[in-house]
Amino acid sequence: MDDARTTLLALLLSVVLTVAVLPTSVAGAQTGQETLTVNKDGSADYRSIQAAVNAANSGDTVEVQPGTYYEAVRVNESITLVAPDRAILDGSRFVNGTGITVVGTANPNVTGFTVRNYRFGVAANGTNGDWTLTETTVIAADVGVYAPNASGNWTIEDAAIARTTYSGVFARGTGGDWTIRDTRFVDVGGDGADVRKSSGDWTVSAVVVDRSGADGIDASGTSGDWRVQDTEVRQSDTGVKAIDSGGDWTVTDLTVRRSDTGLVTAFSSGAWTVSNATLDTRDIGVFAARTTGAWSVRNATIESSQQGIHAVKTNASWILSDSTITVTAERNAIGVDARSASEGWSLTDVTIESSGIKVAE
Repeated sequence: MDDARTTLLALLLSVVLTVAVLPTSVAGAQTGQETLTVNKDGSADYRSIQAAVNAANSGDTVEVQPGTYYEAVRVNESITLVAPDRAILDGSRFVNGTGITVVGTANPNVTGFTVRNYRFGVAANGTNGDWTLTETTVIAADVGVYAPNASGNWTIEDAAIARTTYSGVFARGTGGDWTIRDTRFVDVGGDGADVRKSSGDWTVSAVVVDRSGADGIDASGTSGDWRVQDTEVRQSDTGVKAIDSGGDWTVTDLTVRRSDTGLVTAFSSGAWTVSNATLDTRDIGVFAARTTGAWSVRNATIESSQQGIHAVKTNASWILSDSTITVTAERNAIGVDARSASEGWSLTDVTIESSGIKVAE
């Protein structure tokens, strides 16, 4: 019995010592959390990002060392793809290439890259996984993030998208809950984010859209609930557009400057709560014609050329309080236009100023 016990103890000790001296990558592989490194000069595990991604299993990390990689990377596993020192993905050698493509049900975390000169910087068309894009810059693409018809819950955080031909984020027809946080869109040819006809709930927080060819956010035809907070839109057609939308909206600390219109929604049915907004626009501060949801606007500063609030033929109660509306047109200036509204209006501590001939409430 003692000999058997001694033999068993010796075997267990041998196993422990063997695991202790295994290389990190091998030991990690046993736990499903291997780190695979990439460097073009041959000093790492792999020379190409795609080769490392192909070798990675779910839960692994692919760490890309500094350099410029002329690749189109396809990710179909739930891995972490990280460039801790800002590796560059460059698509200048491709025709209609995509920097990073996420497919299927994968839930990758992509972080730290500069992606430039692709048709799509990041693409996830029709996917249903939950994935995250962080600390990544997309420059000189047709579209920064292209993800129509996706059903997963996505997060874009601490990112920047600049100099796109079309939208910064194109995500029409999506069904998941999305978050865009601490992200800048600069000089985009279309909308900052085009998410028309989506059904999920969206959060937009600490986002800046500076110089878009269309709208800051176009959420027309959406049915989910929206939260927009601490966001600024400059030099766009509209700050936020949500025509024919069905969800409830909470807008806090929104600033729209040097744009045609601040908020645009018509034929929408959801309730809107707007607070601490600054809308400095060329035409109209808030356009909300033919809406059927209740509105509350508090602590707003609206300065526009033609109309402060256009709420013709609305069919729900409005609360407007602690706000200042200034209209600068020399003729036909209107502070609040609520003609043919069928429900009551409440104005408390509201100042309406105009340098023009007509100010109507």
